[in-house]
Amino acid sequence: MNGEITIISCGAERTYLPNVDDHRLEKTDVLAGSKRLLSEYPDFSGKKFILGADTTQTVETLCDLAIQGRQVVVLASGDALFYGIGGTFSRLPAGRLEQFNLSIRPAPTAFQSLFARLKLPWEKARFFSLHQDDRIPVREILSAPLAVIYGGSRINAVQAAAALVESFPEYGTRPAVLAENLGFNNERINTAPLKDIVLIECGPISMLVLLENSGKDECPPLALGLGLENDFYEHEKGLITSPEIRCAALAKLRLPPAGVLWDIGAGSGSVGLEAAALRPRMEVHALEKKPQRVVQIKENAKRLGVANIYIQTGTAPDGFSTFPQPQRIFIGGGGEHLEKILEAGFAALKPDGIIVVAAITMEALAQLSTWRPENCLEAVQISVARMTELAGKY
Repeated sequence: MNGEITIISCGAERTYLPNVDDHRLEKTDVLAGSKRLLSEYPDFSGKKFILGADTTQTVETLCDLAIQGRQVVVLASGDALFYGIGGTFSRLPAGRLEQFNLSIRPAPTAFQSLFARLKLPWEKARFFSLHQDDRIPVREILSAPLAVIYGGSRINAVQAAAALVESFPEYGTRPAVLAENLGFNNERINTAPLKDIVLIECGPISMLVLLENSGKDECPPLALGLGLENDFYEHEKGLITSPEIRCAALAKLRLPPAGVLWDIGAGSGSVGLEAAALRPRMEVHALEKKPQRVVQIKENAKRLGVANIYIQTGTAPDGFSTFPQPQRIFIGGGGEHLEKILEAGFAALKPDGIIVVAAITMEALAQLSTWRPENCLEAVQISVARMTELAGKY
């Protein structure tokens, strides 16, 4: 007979923890949860499993035990389905889930308890979790009128605040709240400007809330990450797509809200980076053959405050063979291999996808004019004239 896994959301308050005589615990063979939650049940006689930063193997073990007929209870902090262990179980293959009974009990999660204490509505809030990734979507966080950032063992809330201020120091005056260990004896809530939050020490069980940015200390809005001046980016000897061409290329790409974009021959990364800034739910995969330019792309990503770009050193077309299937491809370089890159790109492209090529040299233009004319929707020639100071005059 198949067993059962019951996931009990314990909220952010001790009052939501199940009692030791709870009927769900009385018939339990296996109890899993964080060290803090398991410490509430020192007399539990069954087997205990600690859920740490990497839970994948533990979840598989718990599933095997349930399939063998064991009764498993998983204690989840907050609500199990809000950046919690419940999501790990729900993403298991359907065939796996059918081998045992799974039930999930909800509870108010940490941010709900915090906003109740602050007496603030939260329907406008954007939520970010730093539990699984070291990348911090700085621009996306700062652009939100009300942002909630869940810290963890990788990056706690204060470290997240430091990353925000480091990237955009002018946002140091934005009002913020640091919350730690909600619902426990060592609970702490601090309200202060972001630059002062950075000076506080905190542990992994922490949240950072960026409050609405208004009043006399209102921070300037972040500039749209589109057509930024060349001086904004690190680049090699002027090898960068000009702002006007970037704008045109991104317009022609017709970027969807989410999906995958390839930036081939990325150079400074300016086109892919601005696509990442415009579409934070899109994955941008950049390929650049020169290692020093890859370093520049990473620095430029930090400056722009985007976390959804993935950079690889290599040459096309072999270098993008491991990339996920794209909806869009931008080719900023190709040289003598341009036709091979186009062949491989079209083979990988999803139906109704778009490829945009920036043809800088006459050779590239000649190749594009003769290669698969049936696939060419349009060719656009762009001339850019800039007014600059010369001998004291414009």
